[in-house]
Amino acid sequence: MSQPPPPDRSHPGPEGPAAVGPPPAQHPAGLPAHPGQQPYPGPALPPVHAVPYPPGHPIAPGYAVPWPPPGYDPADPLVTLPGQGLSGWFSRCSGALRRSWRLLVPVLALTHALPTLLLLLATVPLYPLPPLEPTAPGEPPPPLPDGYLGDLGVYFAAMIGLGCLLGFVQAVGWAAGTRVVVRQAAGEPTSAGDALAYGLRRAPTLWCWTLVYGLLMLVGFVLCYLPGLYVMAALSLFGPVLLFEGGAPLGRARQLFHARLGPVLGRIALVGLAASLASMVVAPIQVAAVLLADPADAVSLDGWNVAYAVGAALVAVPAALVYLVGLVVTYAEQRAYEGPVTAARLAGEIG
Repeated sequence: MSQPPPPDRSHPGPEGPAAVGPPPAQHPAGLPAHPGQQPYPGPALPPVHAVPYPPGHPIAPGYAVPWPPPGYDPADPLVTLPGQGLSGWFSRCSGALRRSWRLLVPVLALTHALPTLLLLLATVPLYPLPPLEPTAPGEPPPPLPDGYLGDLGVYFAAMIGLGCLLGFVQAVGWAAGTRVVVRQAAGEPTSAGDALAYGLRRAPTLWCWTLVYGLLMLVGFVLCYLPGLYVMAALSLFGPVLLFEGGAPLGRARQLFHARLGPVLGRIALVGLAASLASMVVAPIQVAAVLLADPADAVSLDGWNVAYAVGAALVAVPAALVYLVGLVVTYAEQRAYEGPVTAARLAGEIG
């Protein structure tokens, strides 16, 4: 009887050990290859990074992908790519300021500083004299001046009406400034006049949504303050959302906020802190008015109110610059986490 041939041990199988020869090539950096990817027999593959994409992204989260991911431009001057972190965000913000401040300053001076100055000056004659304090401890306060409550009501009504008008003019500036930042980042020509004309077209819709945003914040602050802070942060990207995507911006802004809660909240907090520091320059004027002005001297109070109006107008431009650039760059970064996007694409979306 013939004997069966010896097993062929040069191939893997139930009767042989593992294949003879070098092991299959491993993916660089110890990361797993894509499903179905064959071992690469030639030179080493380029470095890869595990980029955290959100659920539903066309590139599955946790997979190792080439850097940059397909469709992304790591040198984009406006869009922070996934994985570039806070340093990438800072570099885009500083780059936008360097490119666009020459156009943004006159646009924001016309739409923020000048209207703020006019509003505060218009209300100076309407400011009612404050009630007198008791002359000695323990004594009852003096009666309110005649017509004090009526004058106070007129003052607040004027502040609300002029404030709404100021909000419309500022909406022109927000839209115009956003267009300047995006078009200059994309290398497209623009001018202050072109930007202001665009702002006038988009201002009515943006202003209406700003009123809704302000009312929601007011309700939130009345409800134990913390809900107001949440509304202020969670819906803060509604302006860029409206200008680039249209539709109902508040829900979309909340979606972007919660998609990457920690990073977005951190960036919004940095923007708010920087803008608040710029606005606090005029705080000493208010303190000096309280300490030095005579409550019974209308001329002295008017002088301090005029000084405050001039100071508030001067700091309006740097505060608006910080808010505008910071929110636009943050919005662009969030869009990049949803899929490939560039400054050129954003410039096409804003029109």
